[in-house]
Amino acid sequence: MPVWIDGGPRRSRRSRALRAALVATVPVLAIGGVLAGTGALPETMLVDAPGDVAPGAAGGHGRGMSQLGALTYAKQGWDAQRILAYYYPGTTLGTVHTGLPVTVRLSERNRVDVLAPAGALVGGKQVAPGQAVSIDGTTATIRQGCGGQVLGTVEAPDSTVGPLTADQGVPKDQVLRFCSDNAGYRGKLVARGGNVLNVVGIEDYVRSVVPVENSPGWADQGGVAALQAQAIAARSYVLVRGAERGETFDDTQASQVYGGVDKEDPRTDAVIVSTYGLVMAKDGRVFETEYGASRADDPASP
Repeated sequence: MPVWIDGGPRRSRRSRALRAALVATVPVLAIGGVLAGTGALPETMLVDAPGDVAPGAAGGHGRGMSQLGALTYAKQGWDAQRILAYYYPGTTLGTVHTGLPVTVRLSERNRVDVLAPAGALVGGKQVAPGQAVSIDGTTATIRQGCGGQVLGTVEAPDSTVGPLTADQGVPKDQVLRFCSDNAGYRGKLVARGGNVLNVVGIEDYVRSVVPVENSPGWADQGGVAALQAQAIAARSYVLVRGAERGETFDDTQASQVYGGVDKEDPRTDAVIVSTYGLVMAKDGRVFETEYGASRADDPASP
């Protein structure tokens, strides 16, 4: 069910304000050049690549956009807007408030124990650059680096450690990193009920989804428009399924595959910038843009 932008059953002041500001229709001519892969994005040659695959292998539920089909159409010269209009008929491009958070359960983690290379905030207290934070219940222990000397404890009622700034797009060397494997995640990390949640801005979230749901290498094979379509679809999907409502996703195919900062790629970063804030909308609502590797009418299917 699409998220209502105006009206709908939820009546809190915050939800009404978000719905009122969330979607605005975008004139086609205002963005046509960007979505065609021109402007900030490099020109690419159309090439034959019969071995192209979507991550996770071909298949899927067969609803919405085909990732492999989008790639095929991009190589035939279709821009992202045409690809999206084909797979989601009756929709239009719109813009959203990009500050909305996404809450993602990190399925392989059960403990917050992280290094703060650029410092952090926990329990209202500032953690110095290079110190580490582990959270047990509502108590945060501060150490001199991962495995280092304990410097003290802080009461953290929300069981959350976050960066010093809420800005999206901070440099990679400033994000929180797990002590166990150095994996980095933008935004805040929360220890809750034996789970670890990553609360991250929607643009930072999509920045990590696109390179694992597709291949960044498609940008080198005439597939920039397919990646742009994926970015818009991923942003729309998360808004409908969770971001505006505050619901929790996970980092697997059960929601959208999400890999944190270390999965980001300069080629898909450029795609995120070129589609900043864009979603698919219908009748004043963000449209639920399901997608999968392929479907029955996929032009890439045998």
